[in-house]
Amino acid sequence: MRSDDATEAPAEPLLRSCVSTASMKVKNMKKGHFPRLAECAHFHYETVDFGNVQLAFAEGQSEGPKAGLDSKELVFIVQITCQSRNWLVKRSYEDFRVLDKHLHLCIYDRRYSQLSEIPRFDTLKDTTESVSTMLTNYLSRFSAIADNKINCGPVLTWMEIDNKGNHLLVSEEASINVPAIAAAHVTKRYTAQATDELTFEVGDIVSVIDMPPKEDTGWWRGKHGFQVGFFPCDCVELINEKIPPSVQNSVPKPGTLYWSPFGCLCVGSFSVCKKHGKLVTFLRSFMKSRPPPQKLRQRGILRERVFGCDLGEYLHNSGHEVPQVVKSCAEFIEKIGVVDGIYRLSGISSNIQKLRHEFDSEQIPDLSRDVFRQDIHSVGSLCKLYFRELPNPLLTYQLYDRFSEAVSAATDEERLLKIHDVIQQLPPPHYRTLEFLMRHLSRLATFSSITNMHTKNLAIVWAPNLLRSRQIESACFSGTAAFMEVRIQSVVVEFILNNTEPLFSPKLSAALRENSGGSCKSHSVSKRKLKRHPSEPNEIKSIALPGQLARKPPALVLKNVLPLPSL
Repeated sequence: MRSDDATEAPAEPLLRSCVSTASMKVKNMKKGHFPRLAECAHFHYETVDFGNVQLAFAEGQSEGPKAGLDSKELVFIVQITCQSRNWLVKRSYEDFRVLDKHLHLCIYDRRYSQLSEIPRFDTLKDTTESVSTMLTNYLSRFSAIADNKINCGPVLTWMEIDNKGNHLLVSEEASINVPAIAAAHVTKRYTAQATDELTFEVGDIVSVIDMPPKEDTGWWRGKHGFQVGFFPCDCVELINEKIPPSVQNSVPKPGTLYWSPFGCLCVGSFSVCKKHGKLVTFLRSFMKSRPPPQKLRQRGILRERVFGCDLGEYLHNSGHEVPQVVKSCAEFIEKIGVVDGIYRLSGISSNIQKLRHEFDSEQIPDLSRDVFRQDIHSVGSLCKLYFRELPNPLLTYQLYDRFSEAVSAATDEERLLKIHDVIQQLPPPHYRTLEFLMRHLSRLATFSSITNMHTKNLAIVWAPNLLRSRQIESACFSGTAAFMEVRIQSVVVEFILNNTEPLFSPKLSAALRENSGGSCKSHSVSKRKLKRHPSEPNEIKSIALPGQLARKPPALVLKNVLPLPSL
């Protein structure tokens, strides 16, 4: 975090150690650095709002690729531009592979991103100039699509950017986060002579970070407000139990509550450390040896939530292709849950909460127990509850307007192509889960004569759980706006349900990619009649695109469907 009035630091100091020119002042000072990308915990921001990001290699970079180096030594300087601000970051070839991995694990499908996978360095036979050209093209394409869909923490960390578009001046191991080992009051005014030094007045309080013996150097390093820097040690005096008169009024009494300059509520106390001792060494080693959350999760100490957790984050940590709760509920309902009103009627609340607790405890409950066989609707209610509590809906906040625009297309053919295009923009975890759920609901719709739940009914009960507008939710709109949202939700979900097979067909995706040079109107979907009412049979005969062979998906025939009463 940084204060609103903090000025943007110049680009050059970001590329060097925080010690800077003062490395001559303190011997053997440990250099601060940005957290290693491979060790950053994998998480997703719930909200992202920074617009677009531009990435490009810095002009005249001093550290370019050199022949004979390995991938770790091959370092590039990348300029990041966001919200009219820019900064530089150092990234190796392996760092680029990490970026590519997370981008296509959590954010983009390669069919949409059109970014080729960055190969392993030991498989390259090209010159270093060719490698630079390849990465330049990669950054150019990435800049063209990088927007608010990027909520993956490691990707934003790679660019040193937070979810609001601010430069991450404070990283996990940044100097401002280094715990102080002593407190001192200023006895002699000092004005900074360099950019990495502190300026303070007599009576100010300074938190001391590094305090080498005076026989080694006359410089200490500390924190004063939001600034971190060096200062002459003879300008301060350590605070001990005997409070100096000059700071008698500024130092809080023991046990009293006060707000620190960093916005934290603290309790007044006077712990003293006059020199590096065993206790300080132990505390520092203890704090630095804390295992990161990733290792705690691997050891089973830290457990992730299932309900209310970001879909991509949950699937990454659990290793599943689709959420286990969705898979278990769908299989159970298809096996013994084809009953009247499935997904429309609600189950018993206590049974729903019992199932939720078991899934949240990383258990796979036995749904064949009598309590759930007698209350099948609790399983359906639980499945809908999972999607309703996702921080970012299955069809994502970022794509709501595009779904709304696509479903408003003039013709069924154009609507099919536009909806298909928007679905391709879903993050891979969302795409896989959507395909699994839609195929499940499509199979269930074939039993509408038993369940009275044809595609229109299924769309109405499922739509609010899958597609939502952040703007309408945050503004608490009602009346016309809320009614329009409900209408858009149901129309989009019903269209996807009625066209699950072609929308998720690899052949259709390949055909559209080959013909991506033309507009949507240049494609033709022939011999096709999209269902306009759930009581009409699905008469999908074939899909023909320029230069492609027609394909014939299985027909979905619905019989004896009861129409949904008008709302």
